[in-house]
Amino acid sequence: MVKERFDYLDIARGLGILMVVWAHILVKGWSHEVIYSFHMPLFFFLSGMVFQKNKYVSFSDFFTHRAKRLLLPYLIYSIATWIFWAVFRYVRHDEVDSYLMPLLQTFIAQGSGAFFVHNSALWFIPCLFLTEILYFFICRLGHVWSIVVCFGCAAVSFILGNVYGDDYWFLLPWNADAALIALPFYAVGNVLFQRIGHRKITQSVSNNRWPYFILCVLLTIPLVWSSLYFGECSMGSSSYQCSGMVFMPRAFLGIAWLLIASLLFGTIQTHDAITSTAVRYFKWSGIKSLDIMCLHIPLKGVCMILVGMALHVSVDDVSCSNLYSLASFILTMIGCWFVIRFIVENVAKIRFRLLKK
Repeated sequence: MVKERFDYLDIARGLGILMVVWAHILVKGWSHEVIYSFHMPLFFFLSGMVFQKNKYVSFSDFFTHRAKRLLLPYLIYSIATWIFWAVFRYVRHDEVDSYLMPLLQTFIAQGSGAFFVHNSALWFIPCLFLTEILYFFICRLGHVWSIVVCFGCAAVSFILGNVYGDDYWFLLPWNADAALIALPFYAVGNVLFQRIGHRKITQSVSNNRWPYFILCVLLTIPLVWSSLYFGECSMGSSSYQCSGMVFMPRAFLGIAWLLIASLLFGTIQTHDAITSTAVRYFKWSGIKSLDIMCLHIPLKGVCMILVGMALHVSVDDVSCSNLYSLASFILTMIGCWFVIRFIVENVAKIRFRLLKK
């Protein structure tokens, strides 16, 4: 059975992962603040939109399928990027607290920040896996109660975080604190798909492009204002810098904004080469979003060093300049494309042939 793909979901993932890469390179400015207000909730939401419990005959079947899809590449990427990080640090004679601890965090997974120093973006994968495991059981309650329970889990996580502070946020393995906060986004995305369906969503936007375009523009104003006023949030390092009453609605606002933009892109029918190429690239980035998520941190680190050396500036200067960051961003995405095209895809082909034998 061939899995049906919906262009707007690939475009949404593509735009989302490009925003992630950009925000990890340019660490200051309004674009960084806006992206960090909703970028990771977006991926939990989109993952919820494609979850279908009836595809799996049992929990064991679901667990095995998701482990192969998420945990296997997570393990491979973590070990590979840890080797790259360790060799790179050793050759540069950098001061390192521990070479072994980052590798152990592959199995402990206590968030990004000071834990996944070899590849901080990897925190998302075990967190998504745990979120899906929890939701597999919660969704049995029905649409309404599933959402109620998921928001309740997020509220509990925020309350415990406020009471215990860092002792709570950074002691839970597999990013359980963030998984509880991710549940409402996953649940709302899933219920939206179950109740409305992808086809109705795309048809609605396709038949009413201008109203949705105006709505998308209008959503930009509160999204930018709230991001600049309340500051950024980071689920990976549990640095929310605002209450759940701000974080949740602002994240849903950003998700709605990007989802509408993706739907509008998906309905574009044009022979213009530039627009068509951009849409195709967004789709490709969405399809390969997991690989880009796992690759971009080490690659952007190297690219920022190269840009700094070429321009005779420090890496900190690169990360604070729009122009320098743009150069690093372009190089990073070229590097991601090269690694995915000539290494990841070829390894996948070899593995597929071996399995067939």
